[in-house]
Amino acid sequence: MREIAKFVRGFLQMSCLIGLDLSAFYLSLFLAWAFRVKVLADITPQLPVFPFSYFILLWWIPLLYVCFMAYEALYTSNLPFWDETRNTVKALSLAALTVLAIVTLGRMSERISRLVILGMWACSLLVFPLLRLWGKKALHAVGIWKERVLILGAGNAGRLVMEGIQRERHMGYDVIGFLDDDEQKKGMVIGSRRVFGKIKYFPKYVKTLGINTVIIALPSLPAERLSALTSLVQNYAVNTMLIPNLKGIALLNTELFHLFYEQIFLMNIRNNLKSLANRAVKRGFDLAVCVISFPFLIPLIGIISAFIKLETPGPAVYAHDRIGKDGKIFRCYKFRTMERNAEEKLKGLLENNEDLRREWEKTWKLKEDPRVTRIGKFLRMTSLDELPQILNVFRGEMSLVGPRPYLLRERNELGKNMQVICSARPGITGLWQVSGRSNVSCEFRIKLDSWYIMNWSLWFDIAILFKTMKVVAGMEGAY
Repeated sequence: MREIAKFVRGFLQMSCLIGLDLSAFYLSLFLAWAFRVKVLADITPQLPVFPFSYFILLWWIPLLYVCFMAYEALYTSNLPFWDETRNTVKALSLAALTVLAIVTLGRMSERISRLVILGMWACSLLVFPLLRLWGKKALHAVGIWKERVLILGAGNAGRLVMEGIQRERHMGYDVIGFLDDDEQKKGMVIGSRRVFGKIKYFPKYVKTLGINTVIIALPSLPAERLSALTSLVQNYAVNTMLIPNLKGIALLNTELFHLFYEQIFLMNIRNNLKSLANRAVKRGFDLAVCVISFPFLIPLIGIISAFIKLETPGPAVYAHDRIGKDGKIFRCYKFRTMERNAEEKLKGLLENNEDLRREWEKTWKLKEDPRVTRIGKFLRMTSLDELPQILNVFRGEMSLVGPRPYLLRERNELGKNMQVICSARPGITGLWQVSGRSNVSCEFRIKLDSWYIMNWSLWFDIAILFKTMKVVAGMEGAY
């Protein structure tokens, strides 16, 4: 009876996801068709215009899209948003290329508009991920897209996993509780979830609570015991997840090789930024975004400059020496957010106030800085003070995404991380900015920058840019 219930539940989940994708498909199709009819019709009057109802009859196109989504395991996997979006973009691109190939090779151009197909692909890159995100959250809320999870280990690793799962609700996981061998943790509530008892009792909880997925969050467990526990858990749970003791190690660009007889795995960790081709791709992406954004940013820079000069005398933009790629010093542009005699005032503040001095030594910033002007405070909260750095990007001194452009006085703080951080161009934004911004310590900021460089990919840059928009819009952690 339980197997039948699982099958019905799985079928319902897949049907709902396919329904979401078909809704996203036809919404993208309608947007592309409307753009073709309302905008491009005047530009290309010689090309035929088809009614929207005609595209609805082409049933094989949405079928192809669903097949490619299924090929990427997007109906059976529980992935974080950005990992799922990457696979979705891949599936959508392959589907669009296949449709265009069929239309071209089948000589169907007079019956199917390739402009609409291309427009639909462009719209789908935004519509599909967002509709899937909102749809999965709704399905999770009503209990359809929800899989029970038991976590073995109620320490820091287990807590972090639960927090991540609760934040990424669209993954479809629902933490039921914890098991831990520490007697003092029994009955403890961690983020609204209870520690039931010892780890050895997990088979009982898997059976009675209908657990499909067990997460082993015991990275400090000795290798032999961890291997034995993992093998035991796999006998009871459908899915077993393991958190290895590899925190901080660059693993996003990793391939896994296995040696059968030796029963060991080899992890091939690539540093993508060591590749000339990848550096060219990153630079090309930076230039493309600069060229596209210049018509919008140059007038905005002019308006902000005028407001700064109206409030206080002095230049609107100033240049400051920063540590760049290969340790070279460059002039980093920023909007002036302080009064002109800011450095002199800082010395007086730090000499006369012990609390301010400790805060400055920890983060190199003051949360309540009296030197900041009114327009400067707004610019800092919205990160618009860094807008002139787009000129640094265009000149090749900076990148859109990268490590923080460190001050010369912070050279000693970088220490052994200096070589890694200086192997890439500094960025206008970066991993540190979407992980707390000014609320994080200098030490943690350096760790984030090093981790970003070792895990770089173009998709990672795109994800950080979108996350930056969210953080800036919410004015999170900025002062």
